[in-house]
Amino acid sequence: MAEGSKITLQDLELVGQHAGYEGRGLKEAREEFEKDFILRVLSRNKGNLTKAAEELRIARSTLYELMEKLGMRKE
Repeated sequence: MAEGSKITLQDLELVGQHAGYEGRGLKEAREEFEKDFILRVLSRNKGNLTKAAEELRIARSTLYELMEKLGMRKE
C-alpha cells in the first residue's frame, strides 16, 4: 500500500510518534518511550497495575521499579 518501491516512516505512520526523540541521547529517548508506553498500557487497563504488568509481560514488582525509575506516580 506504500507509494513507490520503498516503505518510509510516513507509510508506517510513525513520524509523529518519533519526532519528539530528535536531539536526545539514546538513554533519554528510551526512557521517554518506556514512560509513554507504560502510560498507554495503564490507560488501557484503567490504572490496574496487575493487568498492565501482565500485558507488558513483566512482573508487577518490575513495573513498580520501572515506574519509580522513570519518576511516575503509582496513583
